[in-house]
Amino acid sequence: MNLSAFFIGFSTAFFSIFAIHILCFRNFRTRYQTVLGTVMAVWAVSNLKDLIMTFPGFYTESVLNWIMIIDGWSALTYTLLLFEVVKPGWTTIKRLLLLSLPFVAFTSVYAVMPTKWVIYAYGIFLWCYAWTVVITGYVKAKRHISYVRTNYSNIDNIDVSWLHPVFLFAIVSQLSWFFTSLSATVVTDILYYVSTLALWLMVLRYSWNFRPIAIPSTDSSFKQQQQSLSLPFSAGDMERLVEEKELYLNANLTLQDLATMMHTNRTYLSQYLRDSVGQSFYDYINRLRIEKKSISMMREHPEYTLEYIAQQSGFGSISTFRRAFQKFTGMSPSQFSSQFTVLR
Repeated sequence: MNLSAFFIGFSTAFFSIFAIHILCFRNFRTRYQTVLGTVMAVWAVSNLKDLIMTFPGFYTESVLNWIMIIDGWSALTYTLLLFEVVKPGWTTIKRLLLLSLPFVAFTSVYAVMPTKWVIYAYGIFLWCYAWTVVITGYVKAKRHISYVRTNYSNIDNIDVSWLHPVFLFAIVSQLSWFFTSLSATVVTDILYYVSTLALWLMVLRYSWNFRPIAIPSTDSSFKQQQQSLSLPFSAGDMERLVEEKELYLNANLTLQDLATMMHTNRTYLSQYLRDSVGQSFYDYINRLRIEKKSISMMREHPEYTLEYIAQQSGFGSISTFRRAFQKFTGMSPSQFSSQFTVLR
């Protein structure tokens, strides 16, 4: 039980420190990071209340059942965080109140009828709620990833593909919570706290510099396209423009930027890339960066660092450069550059 108290205290300190840092000491934060900081504060309070279990005589079935009822509310924090990632500005007081209604109902019913059947019904509800959030989030994340790779060449701080491992880890973590809530022991409690900390460390890692972008609805996107210039273009026009002006060296080049230069719209350009080039805008630009700039620099200047080559090639980060180089050449940048270092 002392070990359990240590992990509860450690978890409380963990969430408190990050909540205070994000909400009070971070110079600039997005709306998403404000929501994240608030979620950290909620989890700090939630962990603090678990210290009750470590008091003598408090590790009882009645206390554990109430803790399960209260902990079930944490599902709301996952929901808010997920939708703020894929749909910035989604979190409102009205939505939060509507989402809270079933949790209020189960809490009220258990206060009146504290029976196991209410706990079981609550567990089934949480199971269904969690899978609804996961499936909805997966679909929205997939659409978001497709939109980003279609419209941006630098996705380092806007890509949401990190949600996939988070989803998987969250499922495992919540399953452990579900089963430990129904059959709680000190050991399973400790495992739950460790898995929870690992999950939130993953979220914090990817969220630290994350900048959510809103995906325009189909209707608004269509209206914007109707209002913009929409002249068709001939095959090869785009390639000539991008390569002659070396537009791929612009780290923040977007599909809209390119469409404006060509006096057309994103729809025509995106369709051309998909049907004629066979690549997304993101992959097309990164391929040019590798083929037109990175490879020649590595051949002619093996003394250059990979960080410098990535920057000069138009990449926003060394990690993106490494992934793109591996994808388009079949080897890592280090393996490729070592060939010329040996020759010299």
